[in-house]
Amino acid sequence: MKKKRVRFVLALYWSAILAVFLYIFQHELGHAIVIFSTGARLTEFSILNAHVSYTGGNWTDCSSLWMNANGAFFPLLFSYVFLLCYKSTVKNLFYRVFALIMGIIPSGSIIAWFFIPFLYMNGSAPLGDDVTKFLDIFCKNHSPLLVSAAAAILILVSVLLILKKQVLHNFIEEIKNARKKPESEADPGQESP
Repeated sequence: MKKKRVRFVLALYWSAILAVFLYIFQHELGHAIVIFSTGARLTEFSILNAHVSYTGGNWTDCSSLWMNANGAFFPLLFSYVFLLCYKSTVKNLFYRVFALIMGIIPSGSIIAWFFIPFLYMNGSAPLGDDVTKFLDIFCKNHSPLLVSAAAAILILVSVLLILKKQVLHNFIEEIKNARKKPESEADPGQESP
């Protein structure tokens, strides 16, 4: 019984570490892609500090919007592709745990894109945040509620993919397997299923 639980906890631990590392890499890469598209020179790309720096470039309102949005959008797009390719019949513990985490982290980051527009309307949005920088440009011509609505749709797509591809179902199955007593430990008076 302990072996299964230890394997599950280790799979959860290593999946979370790998998924967070991949998320940060993809987030910063999303910014870097836009930086390169403007002709700017990338001066720093740090996964440990979760930061990119650049100099120069031909920036427009559109490229600035994408600069701020692509940090969240690029990992989310990768997550959608990963979930679409997910094979629910694969019985690998790490694969099943990693798949759920890879579906949750990028869509979880989109939650800020849902809530910060409401803070922005009250004048209390966090300064320097990608969402706030996006809204500073976007809201010159549009309502911040459009950003909240788009974020809600993107989160819904993630949830639907996680459910339709049976990612959550398989994760729960792995939790049950980790908790299940081996037949040798079952009560002698009870039949094993």
